Amino acid sequence: MDPRADAVPGLVDVDRELTYLRAGSDPPWERPHRHGIDITDQPDLQTPYQRQRRAEYLSRVDGYRERGLI
Repeated sequence: MDPRADAVPGLVDVDRELTYLRAGSDPPWERPHRHGIDITDQPDLQTPYQRQRRAEYLSRVDGYRERGLI
């Protein structure tokens, strides 16, 4: 997962995240890659950090859906 410009560790830009989700896409920084290949659907290839970050992201997405934001 590549760091984004102006990213602050532990701080989620909810507005930017919702923009991607409302457009029907995952934010690119929340899709884990390995050697330039998207491994989002292959958790066995992800590092523990990538799996944890992806799980946190999916939890936030569920919360957005429950609140009717997407």
